[in-house]
Amino acid sequence: MNTAKGNNIVGTGIFMIGLIFMTTAVLMGNTIQPEVSKIGMDAYLAQHGTSGWLKFMLFAFGFPLGLAIGGTGLFAASGGKGARLLLFGLLLIVAALLPILAPLLLGKQPSAEFFGTSGYIMLLLIVFVLWLWGSYRAKSGAGERTVADLQGAGYLCFAMASWNLCGIGGMPSFALTPEKMLATGASSFATGQMKAVMLLLLAGWTLTLLGFYIAVRKGSCPVSHK
Repeated sequence: MNTAKGNNIVGTGIFMIGLIFMTTAVLMGNTIQPEVSKIGMDAYLAQHGTSGWLKFMLFAFGFPLGLAIGGTGLFAASGGKGARLLLFGLLLIVAALLPILAPLLLGKQPSAEFFGTSGYIMLLLIVFVLWLWGSYRAKSGAGERTVADLQGAGYLCFAMASWNLCGIGGMPSFALTPEKMLATGASSFATGQMKAVMLLLLAGWTLTLLGFYIAVRKGSCPVSHK
């Protein structure tokens, strides 16, 4: 067995492990949702002890950890190795653990400075991504522009979802300060925004998927040349 084929098999196996984590997390969420919705997270954990913690942690972190494991597996299967593979895997693991790391490093209280600064940085990043996307599309051949169009539309949907998420957490929905949400009667608007975010994310992922699918089918993606 040559090295490339061996790496492909191992990487695919790692991806399958990640898929198991993701699937288990979704199923666990369905299992614990009725009780957590009724009595709350803290009461659920206090009532069920260690088993409750394990189930909740699997639900909360199984999906992102599964993504990190699966993504690392696919990276290895597609030829990634050495320091680059290690760095890629570590980056994904850190991203998966951010719900734990962020409160430890930045505190658990709402911070206008943090969200405001992050929002402005995100705005600049979105502008640069769109600018580079336009430049890439202009230099692409006719056969590649369909891929660029689909992926660019997907990025725009993600950008719009990001904007609405900011509005859900802060003004005008105030989800991070529920007392203000109740006082201003913003809960119905927050629900509408969250539904819009879900639709935008579905559209973004669908468009991105189609873009990659067409790229592979047309041979404009390196995967098709193996």
